[in-house]
Amino acid sequence: MGVFKLNILVIISVCSNLISESEMLSKEAYLSVPKLISLNGYPVEKHRANTPDGYTLQMHRIPAGRRSARRTGEPSAKGKKAVLVMHGLLGSSGDFVIMGPDRSLAYILADAGYDVWLGNLRGNRYSAHETWNKKDKRFWEYSFHEHGKYDIPSMIDQVLNVTGLKKIMYVGYSMGTTSFFTMMAQRPEYNQKIISFVALAPAVYLDNIRPLAKFLLETMDMPRTLERRGFISANFGEGLMDFLLKNVCNMNNPHEDMCLMTLYSIVGDDYEQNDNSMTSVIFTRVQPASWRQLEHFGKIAIAGVFTSWNGGLSSPVKPYKLSNVKVPVALLYGENDQLIERSQIMRLAKELKQAGVLEEVRLSCDWPKFNHLDFVFAKDVGNLLNRPLVKYIDQLYNKYGDK
Repeated sequence: MGVFKLNILVIISVCSNLISESEMLSKEAYLSVPKLISLNGYPVEKHRANTPDGYTLQMHRIPAGRRSARRTGEPSAKGKKAVLVMHGLLGSSGDFVIMGPDRSLAYILADAGYDVWLGNLRGNRYSAHETWNKKDKRFWEYSFHEHGKYDIPSMIDQVLNVTGLKKIMYVGYSMGTTSFFTMMAQRPEYNQKIISFVALAPAVYLDNIRPLAKFLLETMDMPRTLERRGFISANFGEGLMDFLLKNVCNMNNPHEDMCLMTLYSIVGDDYEQNDNSMTSVIFTRVQPASWRQLEHFGKIAIAGVFTSWNGGLSSPVKPYKLSNVKVPVALLYGENDQLIERSQIMRLAKELKQAGVLEEVRLSCDWPKFNHLDFVFAKDVGNLLNRPLVKYIDQLYNKYGDK
């Protein structure tokens, strides 16, 4: 075969691989979480948790690791230790599988022998209401107050009912931690159902974003302005997101990518840990939120108090009782997390220590640029965070699991 023909075949092969990768990424962007898990060779189950106020929340369970499922055929989770993992704002259960088996927390937990449950809070694609659809404004009348009062308890009970266990481990990320703390403030009886709580980038005190919150909510009144224009929720939608990805973002050159630059100005920059091949997939999978969720976070930032919504942004504060938390709590933070700064983590740690429940407060890893989004989307999140995290969860189970 001539050199010219060989080069042509190599070029065709490379182009075919690039096309295949592009098509794969496109499919990853829109595939459901159960489909993603199944395609990666893991067993998966769908479960439903029904809340007292009419919401149905789909949960995704990985009852066994990939190797275990292949070895034993029909996977069994009987007798396994269960972990409930909860996503943050604009997220879903997909955040813990999208980076793949070698990096994502859900897969690494499953391969370590855990019965993994991925929750979905009301508002994202895996939630519905018995009366209202997502085009009805009433569907969106909630914040993380309702996540804590209704959603998290319903999902915990679903895990316990299915597994027959008395207690589970809870791992929350960002708003997934906020919702846990609001649950304990309102439903302290759920302390009896939790072994311990690992809080990744806990979003409780947000004083550092007070200027941004005041500008967006008080000066611009952004939620009401957008509502008057027909946006009943904070929802990019596929059309708008596709437009941004094609016309505003620049995925091929992250340092000139307006989308990434804007995001990093809020959460802290970490271009080294940005996986360019996954950026468009991650952006495409962003989930809707209610305006009240954003306003509730804004109220906490402006007031400097971990307060309930209590009627609105300008209404009197009504602090949540963190003293209601009775389970061991570990706080892990990112050194370069600009959204939830170290000073705010230490403020929370001080309160939990006074309550006698602080297990530990520490850096999530030794990477100095680790930001708020790196907890789920860092290029090396498997080695930087998740593998050591699973070993730490092992320690917590051994310490508190039989109590």
